[in-house]
Amino acid sequence: MKTKGTLTLSKWGNSLSIRIPKKVLDTLKLKNEDKLDYQVKDNKIVLTPEKKESPLRKMFDGFDTEAYFKNTAKNKEEDWGEPQGKEDF
Repeated sequence: MKTKGTLTLSKWGNSLSIRIPKKVLDTLKLKNEDKLDYQVKDNKIVLTPEKKESPLRKMFDGFDTEAYFKNTAKNKEEDWGEPQGKEDF
Protein backbone atom coordinates (compact mmCIF):
# COMPACT_ATOMS: atom_id res chain seq x y z
CA MET A 1 0.00 0.00 0.00
CA LYS A 2 1.12 3.50 -0.75
CA THR A 3 2.08 5.16 2.54
CA LYS A 4 2.21 8.68 1.23
CA GLY A 5 -0.25 10.76 -0.74
CA THR A 6 -2.06 14.07 -0.94
CA LEU A 7 -5.40 14.85 0.67
CA THR A 8 -7.51 17.92 -0.09
CA LEU A 9 -9.27 20.05 2.52
CA SER A 10 -12.95 20.58 1.70
CA LYS A 11 -15.58 22.81 3.28
CA TRP A 12 -17.96 20.99 5.63
CA GLY A 13 -20.32 23.35 7.45
CA ASN A 14 -18.16 25.88 9.30
CA SER A 15 -15.20 23.50 9.30
CA LEU A 16 -12.84 21.92 6.82
CA SER A 17 -12.54 18.18 6.37
CA ILE A 18 -10.41 15.60 4.59
CA ARG A 19 -11.39 12.29 3.06
CA ILE A 20 -9.31 9.26 3.92
CA PRO A 21 -8.92 6.83 1.00
CA LYS A 22 -10.65 3.44 1.30
CA LYS A 23 -7.33 1.56 1.01
CA VAL A 24 -6.03 3.39 4.08
CA LEU A 25 -9.27 2.75 5.99
CA ASP A 26 -9.17 -0.94 5.08
CA THR A 27 -5.52 -1.28 6.05
CA LEU A 28 -6.15 0.35 9.44
CA LYS A 29 -9.51 -1.45 9.83
CA LEU A 30 -11.34 1.85 10.32
CA LYS A 31 -15.00 2.35 9.61
CA ASN A 32 -17.63 5.08 9.73
CA GLU A 33 -18.02 6.70 13.18
CA ASP A 34 -14.68 5.33 14.48
CA LYS A 35 -12.88 7.89 16.61
CA LEU A 36 -9.38 9.21 15.95
CA ASP A 37 -7.17 11.06 18.41
CA TYR A 38 -5.22 13.93 16.90
CA GLN A 39 -2.05 15.68 17.91
CA VAL A 40 -0.11 18.54 16.37
CA LYS A 41 3.56 17.60 16.57
CA ASP A 42 6.48 19.25 14.81
CA ASN A 43 4.06 21.24 12.66
CA LYS A 44 2.32 18.02 11.52
CA ILE A 45 -1.11 16.57 12.26
CA VAL A 46 -0.83 13.04 13.67
CA LEU A 47 -4.01 10.93 13.68
CA THR A 48 -4.20 7.81 15.83
CA PRO A 49 -7.18 5.45 16.00
CA GLU A 50 -8.69 5.33 19.49
CA LYS A 51 -8.19 1.97 21.13
CA LYS A 52 -11.41 0.01 20.87
CA GLU A 53 -12.56 -1.50 24.12
CA SER A 54 -13.38 -5.17 23.98
CA PRO A 55 -17.13 -5.88 24.38
CA LEU A 56 -16.15 -8.74 26.66
CA ARG A 57 -14.19 -6.37 28.90
CA LYS A 58 -17.23 -4.06 29.10
CA MET A 59 -19.38 -6.97 30.27
CA PHE A 60 -17.12 -7.41 33.30
CA ASP A 61 -16.89 -3.73 34.31
CA GLY A 62 -17.41 -3.57 38.06
CA PHE A 63 -16.98 -7.33 38.51
CA ASP A 64 -15.44 -8.01 41.93
CA THR A 65 -13.07 -10.93 41.38
CA GLU A 66 -12.01 -11.12 45.02
CA ALA A 67 -15.59 -11.37 46.25
CA TYR A 68 -16.44 -13.96 43.61
CA PHE A 69 -13.62 -16.31 44.57
CA LYS A 70 -13.62 -15.55 48.31
CA ASN A 71 -15.91 -18.40 49.41
CA THR A 72 -15.26 -20.93 46.66
CA ALA A 73 -12.75 -23.68 46.19
CA LYS A 74 -9.44 -22.62 44.67
CA ASN A 75 -9.79 -25.22 41.92
CA LYS A 76 -13.12 -24.73 40.15
CA GLU A 77 -12.55 -27.64 37.76
CA GLU A 78 -15.05 -30.47 37.72
CA ASP A 79 -14.25 -34.08 36.95
CA TRP A 80 -16.63 -35.25 34.24
CA GLY A 81 -15.40 -38.83 34.43
CA GLU A 82 -13.72 -40.96 31.81
CA PRO A 83 -13.59 -39.75 28.15
CA GLN A 84 -16.67 -40.84 26.23
CA GLY A 85 -15.49 -40.17 22.70
CA LYS A 86 -12.25 -39.42 20.92
CA GLU A 87 -10.98 -36.74 23.30
CA ASP A 88 -7.24 -36.24 23.04
CA PHE A 89 -5.42 -35.61 26.29
